[in-house]
Amino acid sequence: MTEQKHIVVVGGGIAGLSLASELALDNQVTILEAEMQPGYHSTGRSAAVFVIPFVNDVVHRLSVASERFFVEPPKGFDCLSQRLTNVLVAEADNADQVTAFLDTWSRRCPWLKRVTGGEIRDEVPILKKEIVCGARDERSLALDVHNILEGHRRRLLERNGSIETRARGVEMSWQADRWRIELDNGKVLFGDMLINAAGAWATEVAELAGAVQVSLQPKRRTGIIVDPGVDSTSWPMIHVASGDLYFKPETSMLMVSPADETDSAPCDAQPDEWDVAVGMDRLNQLVTIDIDRPERTWAGLRSFVPDRAPVIGFDPQAPCFFWLAAFGGFGVQTSPAYSRMASGLINDESLPDDLEALRELVAPDRPNLDRG
Repeated sequence: MTEQKHIVVVGGGIAGLSLASELALDNQVTILEAEMQPGYHSTGRSAAVFVIPFVNDVVHRLSVASERFFVEPPKGFDCLSQRLTNVLVAEADNADQVTAFLDTWSRRCPWLKRVTGGEIRDEVPILKKEIVCGARDERSLALDVHNILEGHRRRLLERNGSIETRARGVEMSWQADRWRIELDNGKVLFGDMLINAAGAWATEVAELAGAVQVSLQPKRRTGIIVDPGVDSTSWPMIHVASGDLYFKPETSMLMVSPADETDSAPCDAQPDEWDVAVGMDRLNQLVTIDIDRPERTWAGLRSFVPDRAPVIGFDPQAPCFFWLAAFGGFGVQTSPAYSRMASGLINDESLPDDLEALRELVAPDRPNLDRG
């Protein structure tokens, strides 16, 4: 293991906070969070679910490596999850998409089960009879994002790490073998290493630091809370196979999303009235009751690179600059694995075989990653 470093982490969402709490065991760690509290943007607006057959092989493998953390939390963390059945559903004209999903994922997830429309409606009686089949996943989880973040925050502080809020970097330069970071409040920090966990702002941080420019695109997603007027607490999460709607129980309500992905600049994302209307219309086309208005709406940003794998590793251009970015829609559910992986790389430690196998697939200098 290398000697203790002063590591500055830019970004206090789940990526920055989970890695910082790992690194603080052996290093001096400071998180710089531009907002008034950690987890303000994408993390705090997450759908808060854990799904193993998700996105692509890299995300799947990171999720598998993360599951135990949520099911059997380590000391210092409260209850982090509850079982949540997840069902992909389809009408007759896109039933082949359920078949394709099962063909893609069943070998890696043998617990997946094909179910009939009647079996699905037995659990979610408001679904219309046009739903003819589905794929049932019994190993999904509902995550408690607040407890996950709070556990990492406590562990970071117990290990003498620190979090500076309302601290936005405006200048970053490598001087005399260390990073000099000037904040918008005039304060200057120095660090041996700079971690870019800035979410939608990751390319802006890279530009300030003179790192490579990765083609990262934030995309807005809409969340809607509705009252179904019936007891939905025991329902599974429902994903439509066409990919344009999902909903899940949220206490006595339903959390609904049209699964939109609208390109956006980094910002404090707000829901667009059209996207909300689209989500409500898609929901009402799927169910037998008429839900006429949302109780609450919000939006968040999910940031992607073209291959939809995360970017984790040392920058090929800027010294001691480490990427931890592009966790579009899976940042919370894969955080236990990628924080361990990143900590091992930074501390120059051997990685477990399952994470070592992913190193080249997520590296900032991987051949298939578009760069500016």
